[in-house]
Amino acid sequence: MTHWFTGGDGQRLAADLYGPEDGTPVLLIGGMGQTRHSWRRVALRLADSGRRAITLDFRGHGESDRAPDGDYGYPRQVADIAAVAGAVGRPMVLVGNSLGGKISLAAAGSAGPEVALAVALVDAVPRSRPDGIATVAQSTQISSDGFASPDEAAAQLAAARGQTVAPGAGERLRRNMRQSEDGRWHWHWDSGYRDPRHRIGLGAGSAYLETVAPKVTVPALLAWCELSEVVDADGVEALRALIPQLEVEVIPGARHMLVGDENDIFADALMRFLDRIGA
Repeated sequence: MTHWFTGGDGQRLAADLYGPEDGTPVLLIGGMGQTRHSWRRVALRLADSGRRAITLDFRGHGESDRAPDGDYGYPRQVADIAAVAGAVGRPMVLVGNSLGGKISLAAAGSAGPEVALAVALVDAVPRSRPDGIATVAQSTQISSDGFASPDEAAAQLAAARGQTVAPGAGERLRRNMRQSEDGRWHWHWDSGYRDPRHRIGLGAGSAYLETVAPKVTVPALLAWCELSEVVDADGVEALRALIPQLEVEVIPGARHMLVGDENDIFADALMRFLDRIGA
C-alpha cells in the first residue's frame, strides 16, 4: 500500500515502506525519470537486514504531486527530504543515484545531521561530465505525443545508448510510465524539470552542491560506476576534497544508466557501508 508523506510545500509525496518500523531508516531516491519502484529489490534487502527502507517518488515524479509553483530547485527538494525526516521522527540514511544522489548530497549538507544519519551517492558528483550528462538527457527526452507502448520507449532508450533492446525492457519500464486516455504511453515525470531556472543542472547546480558539500559531517559513500559516462576521476577527487570522510567504492562493469535501470547492482556496496558505520 502506498504511504503518503507531506512535502515542504504541502504536496503529497508517494512512498513504499519496507521492514520494521524501528529499524534504521534508509531513504532511497531515484534518478531523473525514475519512480520509487526501481529501488524495490534494494529495499527488500534492507528490510531483510532489519532496516526500515523508504522508497520515495521525489517531487514531480511517479505518483508524487507536481511542484505547486513549478519549482524543482535543490532548496525545495531539501525541504521535502527534511519533511520526510520529520515525519519519520529521526535522521535517515540518504541514498540516491544520479539526480537523486545530488538531492541527497544537498540535503545532507543543507539540513545537516538532524535529517541525514549518513549519505550514499550512486554515480553522482557535483562536477559531472557535460558530454555524459548530454547523453543521459538525450535518453530521457520527452516525446510530446508519447509512445505506442513501453516497448517502443525501451527501443528509444536503447538506441540513445547505442545498445540493443534487452529482453523484457519494455515491461520493466511500465512502472516509470503512465497511459493517457488516448492509449499513448508517457514518462511518469514532470517535463518542467528541463527548465533551467531550477538551477539543478551543470553550472549553477554544480556550484550550489559544491557550496553545501563541505557542510556534510556524517559518514559518506560514493559508489562510482566503473564505466560511468557521467562521473570521472576529476569529479571524484573534487568531491573528496570537499568531503574528507568520503569513501569511494567502484561498482565493477556498471554504466551510469545501468544503475538507473537496475539499482540492486549497488545493494552489496550499500550493505557493506551500512555495516561499517553501524547503521
